[in-house]
Amino acid sequence: MADNEQFADYLGQLQEAQFPRWTDLPQFDLYMDQVIQYVNDIVTPLGFGEITSTMVNNYVKKGVIKAPLKKKYRPEQLANILVIAMLKPVFALDAIAAGIQFSLANRPVAQAYDAFILTFSSAIEQANSDFSDGLTISRVNKPDMTTTQHAIVTMAINAVLQKLLVEKMIDLAADDSEKKGKKWN
Repeated sequence: MADNEQFADYLGQLQEAQFPRWTDLPQFDLYMDQVIQYVNDIVTPLGFGEITSTMVNNYVKKGVIKAPLKKKYRPEQLANILVIAMLKPVFALDAIAAGIQFSLANRPVAQAYDAFILTFSSAIEQANSDFSDGLTISRVNKPDMTTTQHAIVTMAINAVLQKLLVEKMIDLAADDSEKKGKKWN
């Protein structure tokens, strides 16, 4: 790999990331600037793009998160903004909104949020395991340029394929829900 040490450092940084569980979120209302600071402190060191007040206002305008009460955001809104910040590098806002709605079907926000955070953390652990002690593909260590090239292509293809599959599953779930006359909330 071009710079195994830097890649290993990045994997270590991801592994050490502390994504807040529901009980770790501030359990009091926050103003916009506090929300932006809180979310960006978590996501930007890991390579996610920053969120801005304009983006959050757009999420409210599109109905992805509820409007603040007296300019303050509740923990439920903060959780949704964190999820959006983590998924927006790959998914369109409409797909994220549909996914959030689907994940909230028949369960509390805290449970849905914690399930997302635990799954995300687990995926980071798996990636760290897959790449520890050199680049591992199919459980065979081959730290050479061809293997690295193959890993990049494979991961890119998997990211695209998984994105397509998630979007199709959301569409089918929405269609099924509409046929049965149910809403996710």
